[in-house]
Formats: sequence, C-alpha cells, structure tokens
Amino acid sequence: MDIAHIFANPESPILMPAPNLRTTAVIPCAVCEGQQITVLAVRDRHGQPLENVLCRACGLVWVDPRPSNQSLEKFYSAEYRQQYKKSFQPKPKHLYRETLRASARLRDFLPHYQAGMRVLDIGAGAGFFSYVLRAQGIDSDGIEPNEHYAEFARSQLGLASVRTGFLLDITQRDHYHLITINHVFEHLPEPRAALAHMHSLLTVGGRVLMEVPNIEAVYHAPNKIFHLGHLYWYNPATLTALAAQCGFTLLQLDTHGSTQHIRVVLQKSATPVATTAVAHLVAGNADKVQAVRQGHTVRGHFLSARPYVRLAKKIVQYAREYLATRRFSNARELCDAIVKKWPLGRSQPHA
Repeated sequence: MDIAHIFANPESPILMPAPNLRTTAVIPCAVCEGQQITVLAVRDRHGQPLENVLCRACGLVWVDPRPSNQSLEKFYSAEYRQQYKKSFQPKPKHLYRETLRASARLRDFLPHYQAGMRVLDIGAGAGFFSYVLRAQGIDSDGIEPNEHYAEFARSQLGLASVRTGFLLDITQRDHYHLITINHVFEHLPEPRAALAHMHSLLTVGGRVLMEVPNIEAVYHAPNKIFHLGHLYWYNPATLTALAAQCGFTLLQLDTHGSTQHIRVVLQKSATPVATTAVAHLVAGNADKVQAVRQGHTVRGHFLSARPYVRLAKKIVQYAREYLATRRFSNARELCDAIVKKWPLGRSQPHA
C-alpha cells in the first residue's frame, strides 16, 4: 500500500467493517464465554482474508473463525518459522537479536529464581533463553513445536533439554518452580486449557513469567497488525481476568517501551476464581479497546512521527547486526560473544 493510497483512503476497509458484518462469534470468548462480537478486521497484514473479532462483553480479541487445532499444530511445527522469519533456522541477525533479548529477559527472571529450582521455557525457539540461563549456571527444560528450531538448539547450541513438541506433551505434574513463556501465549488456540495445564505442572507457589503483545499498542500501522500466528490479542484486563479464572494470583504487571508489551508474573494459587467474580476486571474494557483501535487510523499513524522514528531505529539496528555478526563462523561463537560482552546489569543496544 503506497502513501498516496493511504491518504486517499484514511479509513482503510481492512480495519473498518461494513455495517452488515456478523455480530455472533463462531468460537466463544476464552475469557467470558460470550459470543456477541464486533469485527475489528477482515484481512491480515498481508492483505489476506482473516477476521479478528472483539468480545463486546470483556474486550478480548481473537481470530474467528480459525483453522482446526490439527492444522495449527502442523503450521507451527513445520511452516510458521519459515513464514515468519523466512528461514528454517535462525539467520546470524536473528542469533544476535534473540540472544540480546534473552539476556534482557534474564534480568527479569533472576529475582524469581533460587538455586535448585526447576525451570521450563515454553516456546523455546532456537534455545537462546536456555543458552543464556546455562551461561549463568541455571539448567532448564524447553519445549518448541518447530522441528527445525528445536533441532538447531540441540545440534548448534548443545541444548539437549530442548524438546520438539507442544505444551500438552509435558506431563510432570507439580514439578516446575518457574515457567517462562515469552511471546507464545498469544499463539495458543486454547488459552484457558494452556493456563490450566501450566497450573498443573507447577509446584505449590510456583510462578509463570509471561510476556504477550498488547492489543492497545499503536506502534504498528493499523493495517499491519493482525496475522494468523496471533490467535489471541490481550490487554492487561483480559489477561488478568483469564489468569485468575485458571487459578493464578497476579503478582506483577507492567507494560514497557514503545511496544507496550504486557509482562506479568503469576503465582499458582489453591483455587481458580469464578468467571462472575472477575467481571469487575473487564468492566468497560471492550469500549476501551474498541476506542483505541478505531482511533488508530492509517492517516493518523503516518502523520505522526512514530513510523519514521521506528524506521530509523530499524536501520540502525540492522547495521549494528550486520557489523556484529559478520566475523563469526558459527552460532555458538556468536552467542558466547554476546553473553560475555553484555553481562547481566550492563546496558544493551536496542534489539
């Protein structure tokens, strides 16, 4: 879509549903089980048909309808990384970028860790966070659906503890003290079942450290937000309400940076909270989310400084990645160099 088209069509049909669009969901809301919806978008960020809907009762956003769970498993195990990263295994720039991000995650992780704790990383990718943990002397298990990325973790980074598979493949009840799940929860087709399973895997008082995208964020252009990989979009209210219903107490919540990603620390509690008991958490939330999304227009986005600042940062980032990675011949050398150069507590370049 070029700039002339954007200004000629400021309210793109990608995000502005026609009055005759449906108002009933195919899939009930995962937070409140409601089915009264507003269609937020009818196409994905590539212009392909994909409907994302807003629950009019609580404000959760999800892909509706969506492929079967079997189709999604195949997509994530064999196709997702190729579609998203254009590669079956991480490129050098991804090695650099993701190891930096893993090091940044470590600073948030360590206050919750004590020696001897058992750790599980869900959606371990190519193993970068597990690798950074190991550099600190911390053992962890990892589960990753994409066979190519999981194999990379084992063969290139020496992480035998990263398995190929899905969350439900892990069956050790009351086993883990900490579960980390970073930009994975939004991909899961059954979020309530996923949280319930994580609850069963944790010891009494065990914690989940989670980060997800925020549906209220406006750093992407409005027509570049939705895609098949993100089956659900949360904001602080819907994520908190869902976690409470699945037996978790919220210990910490914050949004950070220009992305406004949501970070939460959840603690396993004895009993879940009834749906009716968390209604106050989402009261008025649907109107809030809809107002944010409708107020973020294509014209307004490109008339602001936001996309151009982001582009300038990306150019600097890509140049830094090129310079930082060109002298390394293998993945482990590159990851080791980053871990040594940016030890815990030092400032790191934006990744």
